[in-house]
Amino acid sequence: MKKCIRNTLLLAAAVTMTVGLGSQAASAEGAELTGMVQQSRWYSGFQAVVEKLAEEEDINIDFEVIPDDQYDNLLKMRLNSHEAPDLIVYQFADIFAAVDPEEFFVALDDEPWMSKVIAPELTEYNGKHYGYCFESSNGFQSLIYNEDVFADNGIDELPTTLDEFYAICDQLKEAGIVPIAIPSDTWVPQIWMTSGMSRALGTEEACEDFAEKILTNQAKFNDYPEMAEVIDEYLELFKRGYVNEDYMTVSYDEILGRLASGEIAMIYGATEILASIEESYPDANLTIFNPPVGYDDRDVLAYLPTAMGVAVNKDTENLDAIKKAFELWSTPEYGDLYFETRPGFPNIEGIDGNEEAMNPDIPRIYNEYMEDGRVVAQMNQYIDTLQPLFGNTLWVYFLEAPSKGNMDGAAVLDRFQEDVDKFMTEKGAEGWQ
Repeated sequence: MKKCIRNTLLLAAAVTMTVGLGSQAASAEGAELTGMVQQSRWYSGFQAVVEKLAEEEDINIDFEVIPDDQYDNLLKMRLNSHEAPDLIVYQFADIFAAVDPEEFFVALDDEPWMSKVIAPELTEYNGKHYGYCFESSNGFQSLIYNEDVFADNGIDELPTTLDEFYAICDQLKEAGIVPIAIPSDTWVPQIWMTSGMSRALGTEEACEDFAEKILTNQAKFNDYPEMAEVIDEYLELFKRGYVNEDYMTVSYDEILGRLASGEIAMIYGATEILASIEESYPDANLTIFNPPVGYDDRDVLAYLPTAMGVAVNKDTENLDAIKKAFELWSTPEYGDLYFETRPGFPNIEGIDGNEEAMNPDIPRIYNEYMEDGRVVAQMNQYIDTLQPLFGNTLWVYFLEAPSKGNMDGAAVLDRFQEDVDKFMTEKGAEGWQ
């Protein structure tokens, strides 16, 4: 199992960045390519290799940077209308739940760099591989916290029980510090649940069994009381006043600034997010820990068997240039540059992930849990078939629920179950026919 860190460079709105100059040409040199990328995946390391490609090879990529909440719908619309760009950046293997790679993407199995890939399963679909990934995983999910805030308030030991965690939050609240950060970007609050649901089940086998029954209509979400318990514990944070009051409107970018400055103490995220904050706020003293919860007595760690990757549109007229770009990106000259400012775990053999610059708590925590066998993938991975629903339904419900006094975890899941039933019926999925 590998891990990596994702850098998040959020922009205020969709922008377009054109790297390099050159005339339109079918050959690699002077090629003008187009691409689309979510703003949360427009990593500084990725920008660096794109710029290097333009400067040294005259292969130029015009990337449109799109807000995350608009990306999925725009991607599907452009692919279906054959108006998509040459390159599509997405989370692998999540993209296979959003669109059919066999219909829309170029298989890359015959490329020379494929023999150096460490985690080929990321881009595999029906025995073929449909993307290029710099990294082999997005790491693990836990609470990122400001160490200076903890130290300044006399908190010198991390909590090991839920009551201890609440006590720390009360202490921070009394000191005028917001304990928990929640932004209006729906993908952030959902991390509490995608990690929590897997932790509540406790093992890979239990998660797989749960997913199989949910996805074949043999069970409903509320047949598993622990799923609602995870949401209820998240909602309890709001009831206790631990969360910033402007969670429905404040941006993720603003929240990160507050965390770095010490106005807010903690945010649930992942190792990838920690690295991005450290890059943006190098003077902030931040690290990460697995928070205690009431529904996980084994203290399980949720990891992310995913990574940002680049898929190739079948409609491209610049395949030779794209293949050359991927081959160059797989070399240390380019690959090392990708990790220069943001340490991680490469997906290509021979590339230096700059691990010596990594926050030391990341490998320490990861290795500890791995050695004890206390790891499980986030729930989104097991029920990935439902991924097209997440951004517009479930994740929105998680953000809205705290403001609705009559909505508990069971009510949230009942609401989502209606979406699932409709979606799976329309797909003609097994169990809904």
